Amino acid sequence: MFEDSIKALHRLNAVGYGIEGSGLILDLVYNPSGAFLPGNQSALEHEFKLQMKRRYDIDFNNLFVITNLPISRFLDYLLESGNYHDYMTSLVEAFNPATVDGLMCRYTLSISWDGFIYDCDFNQMLDLKVNSKVKHIDDFDLKSLSERSVVVNQHCYGCTAGAGSSCGGEISHSEEH
Repeated sequence: MFEDSIKALHRLNAVGYGIEGSGLILDLVYNPSGAFLPGNQSALEHEFKLQMKRRYDIDFNNLFVITNLPISRFLDYLLESGNYHDYMTSLVEAFNPATVDGLMCRYTLSISWDGFIYDCDFNQMLDLKVNSKVKHIDDFDLKSLSERSVVVNQHCYGCTAGAGSSCGGEISHSEEH
């Protein structure tokens, strides 16, 4: 799979994606492969750019760093490896209030293929529909959805830990985390 990804990135670079001045954007996403929080997005982007160029002659525009959330296969891994309690503790202890204003659940809705509404794509994966009388796109009511409380669960700690995590990578760039 890794070799296929490198080949695909080479093909994208060959037609201009990720090449400075081309106007064709190629962004990569990184999340850690273990039960730990990711490092600083800016520092990781710098290192990834150096290593991807040096090792594979690949250019890209941005690196988005995303925290692993304790859901689906990663939750299974945490439970099977005995890392669940420690990982959850690290997420809770790394809570950063500076991330709250930038959380995707505060400004984005996720709509499933069958029209149900969720606060975020993670809630959608867990089938946690919005906390509103409006739960389906057929009944869309902006006022009702704007007044809802966001449905939260254990996975939400991942979006608020350290520098935070969203579809665009880090949320907070403060030095407090």
